[in-house]
Amino acid sequence: MEQIQLTMTIGEIIKNYPETREVFINNGFAIFADDTVIQQLGVVLKLKTALKSKNINEESFMKLLQGKIAETDRYKNLQTTVLENDTNHLNMLSLLPCPLKVPMQGELKLFLDYLREEKNLPLNYCIESFFNDHLDYEDYLEHFEEADEIPDIIMTAGYGFFYKNFMDRFVAKGIFADVINRPVNSRLAEAGIIDPDGHFTVIGANVLVMVVDQNRLGNIPMPKTWGDLLKPEYENKVVMRGHGDIFCDVVQLNYYKDYGAAGVEQLGRSVKYGLHPAQMVKELTSSRKDVPPIHIMPYFFYKTMKESAHIKILWPEDGVLIYPISVLIKADKMQELQELAEYLTGPEIARICAEAYFPATHRDVKMNLPEHVKLKWLGWDFIKNNDMKYLVETMNDTFMRVYRGGGKEVCS
Repeated sequence: MEQIQLTMTIGEIIKNYPETREVFINNGFAIFADDTVIQQLGVVLKLKTALKSKNINEESFMKLLQGKIAETDRYKNLQTTVLENDTNHLNMLSLLPCPLKVPMQGELKLFLDYLREEKNLPLNYCIESFFNDHLDYEDYLEHFEEADEIPDIIMTAGYGFFYKNFMDRFVAKGIFADVINRPVNSRLAEAGIIDPDGHFTVIGANVLVMVVDQNRLGNIPMPKTWGDLLKPEYENKVVMRGHGDIFCDVVQLNYYKDYGAAGVEQLGRSVKYGLHPAQMVKELTSSRKDVPPIHIMPYFFYKTMKESAHIKILWPEDGVLIYPISVLIKADKMQELQELAEYLTGPEIARICAEAYFPATHRDVKMNLPEHVKLKWLGWDFIKNNDMKYLVETMNDTFMRVYRGGGKEVCS
């Protein structure tokens, strides 16, 4: 594969690697969805110039481009479930956020192919983005009745696997088991993200942070905690992940746990609108005057931005919000899939997580998160003692009632 250079034009890159158009569109260059723009502007606009104009970190963007090319080159047959043996059963399903899926699936597929070809292990697998429009696996979770309907191994960052029906029917009955004797990072262990019951094998964490534009914040005090965002002075000053009339469940549930439904209501007043994190990066680095000063986004997307004197990451005193990247492994398949289980929980996958700014639980891999930063998450007791599906839906309804009451429109 030819190495992409910063001196190449956008037109060259998209012509040679059409799959990269998606990366440009999703990360601040929506104009390249238009063929005419590529023909007219793309033939003269160099990559380094385009990134500089948007204040986008060159190294991080290059990783996205190279990852997308590698994904297409090596895994063209990986867009749907692979079913090649006589069982018609899916052994492994991976549903991960795109920033983690892209770098991980290359190494993962190589190992899966090794197990199939060298160890004669008849594996059927599917690797998809968590928010794939064509594969919304979580919609079907509550309708599964038998364990054999579920893949033997699932990698996920989704809260849908915490929903009551799935937890009661499968998790609580011991269908899944932890990989024992894993060396675990002490900071993540102290944060309580390791499942004490050993059902969910946590391999890493997604991290949500506040990113603040001090110029746009003006005379308003810099928030110090998540609770500060509920104060009246922050009304319409916040952006968080949202699409249509659905806003980030991780954020809403943390506010509900700490401040009750009233906290979620006030959050609906504080949030001006919702965006995809890539869109947040685009607007924070734009010259628009009406952009809210505070954006709640994954740590990965903050790291795609160039350093700025006025756009700063805020480490809340009560901790960054984290939620687990989990592997669910059927207990009765643990022996058969032991080598794969150890690989998924080993240092190589942990390194990929950490390099994508998803702190890994493996003790021997650097977390890639400052030492002083506190970690904050809902906790397993909260997850297992609540009907999470009910809470997710109810808190979003509560949020939207106040949000719409303020005359705000649904997200695009």
